[in-house]
Parts: sequence; structure tokens; C-alpha cells
Amino acid sequence: MTDEQKILPVTPEQRQACATTAATRQVYDEIEKLSAVIKETGRPMAERVDAKYALVNASERLCNLMALAEDQLETHTTGDLREQLRGNLLALRERLMGLGGRLMVEKLEKIDKRAETVLHERDYPIGLAGKLDITFGNLMSHLNVLGGPERMGDGVPTLVAKTRSDINNLVQIEELGGVMKDLQPDKPKD
Repeated sequence: MTDEQKILPVTPEQRQACATTAATRQVYDEIEKLSAVIKETGRPMAERVDAKYALVNASERLCNLMALAEDQLETHTTGDLREQLRGNLLALRERLMGLGGRLMVEKLEKIDKRAETVLHERDYPIGLAGKLDITFGNLMSHLNVLGGPERMGDGVPTLVAKTRSDINNLVQIEELGGVMKDLQPDKPKD
């Protein structure tokens, strides 16, 4: 579809959906630039490390924008405009799979390693289970925007299940093992 054939939004909600979709493209362009910086071996390592952290943050922003855009498409657009915007998001999702998907899997591996280490060493930092649970939930939300863990590779669904299980075990240890009970005030006796 050429620029002349694009369907124009009519309502404020449709304009917002178009703006959100355009913002996803801008963040994706930022991701491509950061990815290029990471690949430039002639750059100082500190710049490449900074670019990698920025890339992770930009990937998370992009997933949040894509989820918002998809919701706006479902609730505020119809017909040709919806299909046009959906096509734009689908193209971005496919292109993002290679860039952001790999980083999200790396992040998942780090979460899993941390939970596994804590369970193995039996040294339970207070509040870690909650922190890992929130981080894991956010990551899963982002992976689902990209099409789900099964699109990230053969071993990713298994890694997701293992990580979820380890985090659940940590939560139970904190709740049932008295870690969090020790922090709760005593209830008055009747």
C-alpha cells in the first residue's frame, strides 16, 4: 500500500491508534540503531554495553506500545484502517523477533539462573521471590506480544515452565517457610 492509498483516521480514538502505531515504528528504529552500535566491534566496550542496556529498555517499551496499539485496534478501529494498522504491527513484530526476542530470552535465562541458584543454595533473600515474580510476569507479557514463548525457539517454552515453577517454589518458601510471616505484626488475641 503506497502513502497515497493509506486509510486516514476519522475519530480521535482512531488518530490515537495511528499515533501509537507510529510510535512503535520510531522505537523500532531506535532499536535498529542500538543494535548496530552493539555490533560495531570498533566501538569502546562501555558504549556497546550501554547500548545493550538501552536496547533492552527500548525492546520493553516497544512491547508495551505494541500491546497498547493492539488493544486500540481492537476497541477503536474497524475495516480497512484496522487491517492497515494491524499489517504495520505484524511487520514490526516479525522484524523484532530477531532483535528483541534474543535479548528477552537472555533475560529469561538470567531470571531462571537466579531462582535456581537461590533454591540450590537455600539462601533466601527477603522479597526476592516477589521481585522475580514481577520481573518474570512483565517479561512474559512482552514475549506474548511477540507471539509467545514458542516463537522464540524450541527450548524456550520448557525454560518458561521451569522458571515459573522455580519462582512459585520461592514464593511458597517465603510464605510457608516463615520468611514473610516473621515480618507480619502479631494479630491481637480475642
